[in-house]
Amino acid sequence: MGIFEYIRNDNERLVKLFGFTIMEQTSDYMTAERHQSFLGGLITTIKVNDPYAMRSNKDIKFLGYSIIKRIEENNYRNYYFLNIKYRSISLINEFKKHNFKYFDKKYDDIYILSANSGEIYLTLTYVIRNFIRKNKSKNPLLLATRKYHIDMIKMICPDIPYIYIDKLDLRFFEDIFKIDNFRFFLLFSHPHFKQVEMDIKTHPLGESHYFKSILNRLKISEQDLEMNRANVLPEAEKSMIEEINKTGLNLSNFVFLAPEAQSCKLYDDDFWCELINRFQKKGYDVFVNLVDDIKLKSATNYKVCDLAFAEAFALAKKAKKIVSLRSGFTEFLLQTGVPIDVLYTKFRHRYYLNDMDVYQVMSGFGLIQLPYIDKAKIKEFNMFETSPKQCLEEILETNYIDVTQTGGTNV
Repeated sequence: MGIFEYIRNDNERLVKLFGFTIMEQTSDYMTAERHQSFLGGLITTIKVNDPYAMRSNKDIKFLGYSIIKRIEENNYRNYYFLNIKYRSISLINEFKKHNFKYFDKKYDDIYILSANSGEIYLTLTYVIRNFIRKNKSKNPLLLATRKYHIDMIKMICPDIPYIYIDKLDLRFFEDIFKIDNFRFFLLFSHPHFKQVEMDIKTHPLGESHYFKSILNRLKISEQDLEMNRANVLPEAEKSMIEEINKTGLNLSNFVFLAPEAQSCKLYDDDFWCELINRFQKKGYDVFVNLVDDIKLKSATNYKVCDLAFAEAFALAKKAKKIVSLRSGFTEFLLQTGVPIDVLYTKFRHRYYLNDMDVYQVMSGFGLIQLPYIDKAKIKEFNMFETSPKQCLEEILETNYIDVTQTGGTNV
């Protein structure tokens, strides 16, 4: 037994001193609650960080009695001592204080891109111009909240002005709100994503789809859709080639693999390793797009390097074929024009949302339901009902790979 012990697992923390527990912590991501107990329960804390309700509350107790509380409600952060409110902060004023320095007064409407790559791709590709016209915005501004949003804007909507704000804190706003002379449009709120998944899980298969939910939320009809084509950024292609040349990848004869995803459960490494080895035996070089710091240990000689979003797109566009686990990046890969095989797995457990089975994922997030795409170049695999061997053989069919292709074209 050591003097000091720190024990940690996914949902628990334990601190001991001379064998005595001085701090216990448990987290429940399904309720967004974190419970802490100090000195055998003498002091306890409960913290709730709820993105779907856009609030962060905390309660500190001594011997079970509330001493200090922080509660966010009605656009205010209120502080209490012994249940008596002693301070109140306007969240709107906090937002203005931290962010209004970025907003030039020449703009009237600000469109906040508050989502991951899939939804932002759909918004920029299909609906943003129509939505701006619908709102009669004279001088719109896109607000990117993730760095790769910048690449997406430059590639899809280079004529629309944008700014980037890192770690934008939004806890209180509706989808549309006004502060001073600015109108804000939030694309999209956490409640939107929660409702999308609840609809997909509770409605019959085929009835709900995440793109239709976007159109319904923005009140845009399918007849009014128009498609913005994604262009390769010259500077991204140049920097990509510089990085790729260091790997020795054969740019004239390679396949592009994307085995990672945030929502879908990762598929077995052995599958990807076998796929790499089989492609190599067929004479193809292989590039694996890995964002996380992981390696496919059973495969050798595949190429990998750190590429930004626009660089990865520029590389994928030169591939003979793309194989991707379903992710937000997969939507964007559709615009490479390269034949793509997409693997669907169940969703992981996430806050407030249990896992979603593969049938629901394919029904609610399927790519072939999107407009203006070349369905002949897309093959989707349900990895619950398709064996790894069967999937491998279908992907590796020589007549499915366009061996005469020298690079993708716009769909």
